[in-house]
Amino acid sequence: MAGRSGGAGRSGGAAKNGGAGNGGPKAGAKAGSKAGSGKADQPEKAGRATGPASGGAGAGAPGRLAQIRMVYKITRQRDPQVLWLSLLGLAVPVVIGVLLGVFVGPLYVWLPIAILLGIVVALNVFSRRVQKTAYAEMEGKPGAAAGVVERMRGDWRLTPAVGVNRHQDVVHRVVCRAGVVLIAEGRGRGPRELLAAEKRRIRKIVGEAPMVDYIVGNGEGEIPLPKLQSTLMRLRRELRKRDVDALERRLRAVSSPVLPIPKGPIPRNIPRGGRPR
Repeated sequence: MAGRSGGAGRSGGAAKNGGAGNGGPKAGAKAGSKAGSGKADQPEKAGRATGPASGGAGAGAPGRLAQIRMVYKITRQRDPQVLWLSLLGLAVPVVIGVLLGVFVGPLYVWLPIAILLGIVVALNVFSRRVQKTAYAEMEGKPGAAAGVVERMRGDWRLTPAVGVNRHQDVVHRVVCRAGVVLIAEGRGRGPRELLAAEKRRIRKIVGEAPMVDYIVGNGEGEIPLPKLQSTLMRLRRELRKRDVDALERRLRAVSSPVLPIPKGPIPRNIPRGGRPR
């Protein structure tokens, strides 16, 4: 009885499978092709999904190397000594480490330390030469002082071009923990007049907060652009963060944006009544 029921079950299942689609082999072939294509597509999709991710994980280092190479090419065009000075910064600690290893202690202790120190010194020399070249490229152009402040680390809240005249002299305002810093750039009397006007305008708003002003330039009483960052970093921090927030809000409230005036002649034939057509 068990054998008969098993055989009947197998034959009935085969009959049902065969009669369901009027051709069991065709249905099986279709199902097999679908299953095969699905399995074949899965690795391809997985490869597509994981391909960019795996490439992006290792794309950081080549991108940085390409950026350093581009910066080096630009810097070397304006400063041909950057390579030799960087190599000198690498060689001096290595030579000192070798001498210490020969005369004082084991070489295998001093040499790795000297190599690491040489790499740090070489990178420091390279970055300083790049910074010097960038300052030389920016010097004399409008907005150079604002570009220096934007690249500084820390809480330096810059509002560029709060005052401008027709000679392209400009005044920038910086709110920081040292108070309010006004930075003017230009030539002649223009920057000083803009500084005086801006100080009169915001004196009541600033209140007791410290306020200092600088003029960027190479004249007497002016600060060269390469020394602007170090000058600002040496300022004494006298305000707390919440005081800086309140001071910035007050200054932004009175600093209304200047609306642009359309160029061209003023139209005269404007109808006084009726709908515009």
